[in-house]
Amino acid sequence: MRIAIAACAATSLTGCSTMGRDPQERKPGTAAGEVTVVRGDRMYPLTIRITDWQVRPHPQVPERGNAVHFGYRKTATSDLPEVNVEVGVCAVDAADIVLLCDVVGARQAEPRIEDGDSWIGPADLPRSLSDTARVVLLPDQLLPGLHAGDPKDGDGYVPPGLPLPGEELRTA
Repeated sequence: MRIAIAACAATSLTGCSTMGRDPQERKPGTAAGEVTVVRGDRMYPLTIRITDWQVRPHPQVPERGNAVHFGYRKTATSDLPEVNVEVGVCAVDAADIVLLCDVVGARQAEPRIEDGDSWIGPADLPRSLSDTARVVLLPDQLLPGLHAGDPKDGDGYVPPGLPLPGEELRTA
């Protein structure tokens, strides 16, 4: 951490900033409209695809402004290796800048193929969710497990955090 802060101090004129995040934190994988879930180097037998989306007021809180309603399809080709799996889903603008993110989950007990829908927002943001150009998924399992980061008792996996509004995503 000290090295990262020193590096930022030395390069402060170039705009280096830790912005409240651990510089060692893993970055999320490449975002896309369809992803196969991964946990580090391990691929899960689960694919999630965005099937549709639209920007409109959330019916439970229309006075809070627009939200993004999206549909998705989860397809598992075999049993999931964990009871619960969560991946990030983000509304992004035309330049793949995050407007807001949330999560989509899957459980071992669910059917192999399942359609669902959910909402991103509404939220008080610097930019409106009306700027949404597409909805993308992040492939990384977000749940760390019981011994996250401990290679002695677990697999050492530390999931990436959800991207924050204003961050640019790598997209396919």
